[in-house]
Amino acid sequence: MNNSDDIEQFKDAQAATLRALAGKKTVEVQYSPAETISKKLSIQTDNRARLSIPPIKLDQKDKDAARGETDAEGLRLKYHNAKLHLNRAPKDDRAKAVYDAMETARIESLGSNGYDGIKQNLNASLEKKCTQLGYHQLQSRRNDTLADALHALVRSELSGTPLPENAEHLVDLWKDWINEKLGDNWQNRLMHASHNQSAFAQESRNIMRRLELLSGEDGEDTEENSEQDNPDNIDEPSEQSNEQQDQDQDTDEQDTTDESSDESQDTNPDESEGEQDLASEHQDQQDSHQENQDDYQDQAEIKSDTPHKETSHGTTYTIYTAQYDEIIKAEDLADTEELYRLRALLDKQLTHMQPLIAKLANRLQRKLLARQQRSWLFDLEEGYLDTARLARVIANPSIPLTFKQEKETEFKDTIVTLLLDNSGSMRGRPITIAAMCADILARTLERCAIKVEILGFTTRSWKGGKSRDLWIANSRPDLPGRLNDLRHIIYKSADQPMRRARKNLGLMLKEGLLKENIDGEALVWAYNRLAARSEERKILMVISDGAPVDDSTLSVNPANILEEDLRHVINWIETIGKVDLTAIGIGHDVTRYYERAIKISDASDLGEALITNLSELFEK
Repeated sequence: MNNSDDIEQFKDAQAATLRALAGKKTVEVQYSPAETISKKLSIQTDNRARLSIPPIKLDQKDKDAARGETDAEGLRLKYHNAKLHLNRAPKDDRAKAVYDAMETARIESLGSNGYDGIKQNLNASLEKKCTQLGYHQLQSRRNDTLADALHALVRSELSGTPLPENAEHLVDLWKDWINEKLGDNWQNRLMHASHNQSAFAQESRNIMRRLELLSGEDGEDTEENSEQDNPDNIDEPSEQSNEQQDQDQDTDEQDTTDESSDESQDTNPDESEGEQDLASEHQDQQDSHQENQDDYQDQAEIKSDTPHKETSHGTTYTIYTAQYDEIIKAEDLADTEELYRLRALLDKQLTHMQPLIAKLANRLQRKLLARQQRSWLFDLEEGYLDTARLARVIANPSIPLTFKQEKETEFKDTIVTLLLDNSGSMRGRPITIAAMCADILARTLERCAIKVEILGFTTRSWKGGKSRDLWIANSRPDLPGRLNDLRHIIYKSADQPMRRARKNLGLMLKEGLLKENIDGEALVWAYNRLAARSEERKILMVISDGAPVDDSTLSVNPANILEEDLRHVINWIETIGKVDLTAIGIGHDVTRYYERAIKISDASDLGEALITNLSELFEK
């Protein structure tokens, strides 16, 4: 295995651990070269995390620091409410940096209590930060270092964790001055408020006043403002998380997690697998307080419009465990070189179909543009010169020039999601044609200013994977429900230009990618992504070659469990009516599931069917 593979495995382990700590499987993890050790809470979102790109050559210190960065981001998503934080943030830059630093200290202290591994990781990250910023060489206090000094000091006081040497030097420069300004018991007041973000923010502002960092409007706090910040007790999940953490301290699961956190520091050839195990242990702790959270929403919560809870679909459908499921971008399943190679292979197979592709694309574009009826307004005093009436102006110069303007187009803002079955039965010509049609659809709709999203669904393993292994380890309970590890793939997001996502479609030709298909949960995932969008018109098109099949699930449950769940989800989507749902079956009659569906006998007819079906939807 080369060094590039090691880095990718390490990044996969980072992402899995982060999602487990956050208790949110749909967190989008981004690796950015612009991301550094300096991080601001105010620019983060509640469902997205940014991490710095690991160095090409990872030594043990780099790994520990990267793990600390991962742990900090996961804990932020678990314990931090961004809206409340922004509402209470001061406007002055220096005061805001201190405010952010103290909130970061609160989050990290909550998450590290009882977890020695997390404490060590966070200390490694802090040590690297202090080294890079040269804090170990400081001879006197600098105003721009106060925020980092408070972060280190508050975290150490709240968690009882000794500081690394470089950070301790920075804290020593400020500690006497801070204690002189704040007096006695300031640590106890912060500790008492640490389980409630709103109360902690208030204490933080009190401390900042005594440090003379707040003035004017920033220094004004009223009870009314505090209530407005937290009208619905939005900090309650943080309190619940800590209560759950306290309750779990006496269980064997807690002990196992602690051991996993400690073992995450060790160097061994199976490091990536160890990180995944750590992620699984952390995820187990989150399950008890995630009952109201949808596993498959990616951009917004749609709690009022969901057909099932996290562990129950429909009336009889259940999920044995969702901790091994993943939502992943196509570019994260293969390196850039392989994606370009697979795309070239796809283009080669479609060479003889280029005339048909151009014909279908032009036909769809004409139909869409025909729906955008345009007209002109005449006899205006400004706009484009009306050349058709110039003759009368020449005949009678006393007549003024007239102008015209194009009337505003009344065309609903639209988004289309194409959900592709990535099961093993699609291997060969069907998946090639499906990839080709996705390419046509995206490029053509983009020309017509219509956004399109391309998604795929399959499973991570054949015959159950880690979910089945866990079921076996737990003595094979009866009727476990869905018993496989889902893999939902984002080939192209709605806001991504097609030129950047084009190479991703070649991934469908990757050997070993296509496995089994669980359609009901994939539909829920795709619907939730669509429902969170702001467009007026939403269309969801499913391309599949058969009924849902998963041998692991069907072997230990009623034979119709997957099919009944699919029917339930389809009925739910069609009843709500917020999304236009349509389906194309390849060699399989899907009209028995979907109200609006067509069947094609051969994969080569898919392009024509897709254009016809989509055109009818726009004419609706």
